[in-house]
Order: sequence, then C-alpha cells, then structure tokens
Amino acid sequence: MNGSVTFPAALSALPDIAQWLAQHMAPLPVDDAWRYALDLAVCEAAANIIRHALNEQSDCVFSVSFERQPDEVRVEFTDRGAPMPEGAIQRAWNKIGSDSEMDLESGRGVMLILLSVDEFNIARQDGENHTTLIKRTDY
Repeated sequence: MNGSVTFPAALSALPDIAQWLAQHMAPLPVDDAWRYALDLAVCEAAANIIRHALNEQSDCVFSVSFERQPDEVRVEFTDRGAPMPEGAIQRAWNKIGSDSEMDLESGRGVMLILLSVDEFNIARQDGENHTTLIKRTDY
C-alpha cells in the first residue's frame, strides 16, 4: 500500500499522522518493535516540521507519503517551511553516546529519528524541504 496525505502544521495533527501510518504499516509482516521505531521517527519528524519549519502555523500544510519497497519502507515529508540548520543532523549524530547527550535540549528529536530508522535525510530543493526516512525490512 502506497499513499500520500496532507496535514496542517498543528501538533493536534500528530494523532492523525500516527493513525495514517498505522494503517499503512498494518499489512507489513514486521514485529511491534519495528513498528514502534518507525512510528517514533515519523512522529518526531512531523513534530519538528510543525514546530521548527512551519512554526505551528496551522494555515500551513505539509505532505507525507508512504512507499513500500521489497526490502524497505520509505516515508517522505514535503514542506515549504524554513530549512533545517546546516549540520544539524551531523551534530545530533555526534551527540549520541556522548556526555553531552543528556544535556541536549534541542536536537533530541533528531537523535531519536537517527536511532529509529536506517536512513534519515533532509534535502532542500526549489523552496521545499524533503525529509526522507527509510526503515529496512527483513520480510
């Protein structure tokens, strides 16, 4: 099952995003830990887009697509908000396992995403942010 949907830039959309994702994950022959990890990453990515890229402006929207491949699931967000600060993903990687990890106020969501999926990328093209999460499967 593949599909795309649009949500408002409001934190109140997170339960709807989680429900949408659960519907797409339902037919997958994966365990609950796999499902939880992808759900966590998707909800954290959505929260970051809502809070930081779109500043919780509920009149703004972002789209999310779900694509099932033979060996992976790809979830891609597209928004026209502010770009992620350069180097933010690498800084989060550098904090994982370090003494400063527990003191981190910003970037905690990015760290959770990095620990939950196999690939996490954000690209900016033509005024849009494209946030891609890839979680490999072994079915």
